[in-house]
Amino acid sequence: MAALVLDDAGAIVFANAGARGLFALAEASRDLVISDLIPDWPLSPAVTQPLIVTREGHRQDCQVRTLTWPSASGMLTAVLVEQENEERQAAMVAREANLRLRYVIEMLPEAVCVFDANDRYVLWNEKYAALYPDIAEHLKPGMAFEDILKISLASGRMPEVVEDKDRWLLQRMRKFRQPVSQEEQQLRDGRWLRHDDRRTPDGGAIGMRIDISELKQREEWLGQLFDANPMPMLLCDGNSLGILQANRAALDFYGFGKAALLSLKAADMHVASEADRFAKALAGLEGDCEARTVWRQRMADGTERHVLIYVRQLHEGPEHRLLLTIADVSDRILAEAEANRLAQHDMLTGLPNRMRFYKTLGEVLKANDRKGVAVFCLDLDGFKPVNDTFGHAAGDEVLRMVAERLRNAAGGYMVARLGGDEFAILMTGEERDVADLARGCIAAFRSSFHIGGTTVDIGISIGVSAAPENGQDGETLVREADRALYRAKANGRNTWRTAGAGQRDPAVSRRAR
Repeated sequence: MAALVLDDAGAIVFANAGARGLFALAEASRDLVISDLIPDWPLSPAVTQPLIVTREGHRQDCQVRTLTWPSASGMLTAVLVEQENEERQAAMVAREANLRLRYVIEMLPEAVCVFDANDRYVLWNEKYAALYPDIAEHLKPGMAFEDILKISLASGRMPEVVEDKDRWLLQRMRKFRQPVSQEEQQLRDGRWLRHDDRRTPDGGAIGMRIDISELKQREEWLGQLFDANPMPMLLCDGNSLGILQANRAALDFYGFGKAALLSLKAADMHVASEADRFAKALAGLEGDCEARTVWRQRMADGTERHVLIYVRQLHEGPEHRLLLTIADVSDRILAEAEANRLAQHDMLTGLPNRMRFYKTLGEVLKANDRKGVAVFCLDLDGFKPVNDTFGHAAGDEVLRMVAERLRNAAGGYMVARLGGDEFAILMTGEERDVADLARGCIAAFRSSFHIGGTTVDIGISIGVSAAPENGQDGETLVREADRALYRAKANGRNTWRTAGAGQRDPAVSRRAR
């Protein structure tokens, strides 16, 4: 303790070794006054820790006491200065830090516990004690964490659901000693806790017990919604596109077992010509994707389906997921294809109709640079009496048989029904093939048609035009072939003529026969 003696004027008349060390005083420091060392002098009764100035010029608060007594030379005053030593100061700092830490962990919404490097309890908050009533009375600073777990297991009142106690204790301590460990644990009352334990730099640990019951409930609900959704759904890794989860509808739709489906990637079900394009489309997504493209996928049995795929991006921390919802539109595609076919085909004969014929003619002219294309216009001879005599049903049957004979005679070239008993053939190839095809069509009608036990004989007249000689567009070629057809009919029927020529086929007409 530093001690100073003052005269009644406040001059320092004596300083012990402690005072000389504290204030850097010489042996004979008679010229100093107390106010040089204690600026708050004279002290009021209310001041218990006045400010002093040490030898380094530092200012600090200290405990100061004074004693006054009379002497022969006047009143003398002793000033006693008590300093806090470093150990006491360190202890006070530690106590204050401990109080602050306790205050902080009590403010946290989770249950928290703090351990030293030997896995012994240091601190815990009230929420932690309330969470584990079976061990609350045993919690004491210095108590080993493993011992507390053993007490809890032995009590039979521990909140966690534990089947194999020894195994549980071994696994729990192994995880607890890891640098970072997380574990989800279900409680007996149905709640779920997440144990989050992390090691501190000094070897100790901080544990948090987080109630995740609501999160688990939401996960269960979402899982039920996912699995019970009638639409096939796949959860995929956003980077590798590997399938992570598949609902029941997806398993039923694709026909794979769960293990087999989870071994695939999102693009593996697509037909070979589309797989890479689909994978690149998923990799390039910047947001959710509304289904606009119809994709073709193969099922486990090899059958093919047409699908629309809706994609949702899911992010959870660093994890990137894709949720794919698959809509089977095979029936719609087939219906559209059938509607399109019906719109472009004759209902009675199944042949392409006028619209389809003109469309294909334009495409062929363009593809062949408007060269080497011939148009045949064909009209039945003697067909009207069939309808008049036997009725339209018989006439329709004859038209179906005519269509079949023309298909066979055309040798793969397009045959169309333009309407009524008018037909057309679109041919590409050498000019000399025109005559062979025309003769073949006429020859196809040499045999009679048999309808309900009745024999019917009809013939056919043909007009032919060719590009580029008779025109370079479809309308012109059909018109010129039609004119040639009328010339064929005017020249005895059951024959053929070319546009712009009067040449008659050497074949005789049916009537001449």
